[in-house]
Amino acid sequence: MLTLFLTMALAADNPLEVRVADQAVQAIVLDCGGGNTLKANVIDGLAVFSRVPHTACKVLQVREGGIIDSPGKWSCTLDECTQDDVHHTDVLNAPGRINIVLPGLPPGASIEVQCTAGYRDRQRVVDNTTVFNDVPVDQCTMLVKGAIPARFSPISEGTWYCRLTGTTAVCHKKL
Repeated sequence: MLTLFLTMALAADNPLEVRVADQAVQAIVLDCGGGNTLKANVIDGLAVFSRVPHTACKVLQVREGGIIDSPGKWSCTLDECTQDDVHHTDVLNAPGRINIVLPGLPPGASIEVQCTAGYRDRQRVVDNTTVFNDVPVDQCTMLVKGAIPARFSPISEGTWYCRLTGTTAVCHKKL
């Protein structure tokens, strides 16, 4: 948000109009201190306030900076947001261990890992996290159970961050 300063000495019966040059700005918020804020949407480059404070106010220009579509930690620039991390149980990498972080599953959901060497294990998702131990070095597939049926392959030891896109799990390995 951009911050400007505006001093108002207008009568209460006169509206306050703020013309906005940046077409990306969607609203103007007046922060007049002491918890006193006013907000007006920008329509055709103009924000109109019917109530006028009688103190100096900061003018905050609100614009879209990206989309956030799940819980977690995010970093946003003026134009986009990227997810840094999601809330999950602390995990440690170890030989033969697969850690899967997958937010947004309903309570009771589980994840299953199946490998061509015969390994098969199903674990409940707790705090967006599932851990599998003693997984062989093999061609393995992750399957989401108890929610939207989804799968990802190949998966191997390490920590994987996943999200669901329709019935497809999209995963990347955290390095």
